[in-house]
Amino acid sequence: MAGNVTYNGENLTITVDGAEEVSQALGDLKNKTPAAIKVAINATAREARKLMIAKAKARYAVNAAGQKHLKELVQKKKASNTSLWATLHIASMRNDLAYFKYSPKGVYTGPAAIARAGKVTKGKVLKANPMKPLTGSVRLSKGFVLEFKSGHVGMVQRIEGSDIGEKRTVKSGKPRWKTNGRVEKLMTMGSPSASAMHSTIWPDVEPKVEEFLAKRLDEQVDKVLARAGRI
Repeated sequence: MAGNVTYNGENLTITVDGAEEVSQALGDLKNKTPAAIKVAINATAREARKLMIAKAKARYAVNAAGQKHLKELVQKKKASNTSLWATLHIASMRNDLAYFKYSPKGVYTGPAAIARAGKVTKGKVLKANPMKPLTGSVRLSKGFVLEFKSGHVGMVQRIEGSDIGEKRTVKSGKPRWKTNGRVEKLMTMGSPSASAMHSTIWPDVEPKVEEFLAKRLDEQVDKVLARAGRI
């Protein structure tokens, strides 16, 4: 029996093409068709979420924070007897490079701590790639890890030559790091969003999800027939 799964980058929608086929298989129990399809669709949504998260973890060098973002793929809508489709959704949130593997680990602040941190931070997005030094570019400093007032830990760069005018940190009130007398603006180092990662791995997951849906449809038909003593 056929199922249909579509994915547009933020929403994965699961429906069934073969509703009539399910009804025919149930015969005089065809009034059970919506319930059988509903169960199959919702089970497939849970399986699709599990497969997509596992595949993303296998491809991307996400750390604990990155794994948390991947898990924000949630079942936004469950199938019901009157609405035979389910949707998985993930917000198109921009990921921070600090959600991926980087070295040295930890947040280094103050002259003494920075001296222990090493000359350059290294990081990578894909597990298959080597660690690369985050050396910066024109008007951008090398990358470094910083904890913000909210508690968020991010990978940032200073915009060299800029000046925000604020001399003390918002979080602790301590004097900010100065370069040539200036407190420079910061820019977060970006990386693929969680939705972008899921979109990339979806073609590898899609055949397994559609196979699972077809199998669950067959299983639900057999269960309905078995309960009625037809098989």
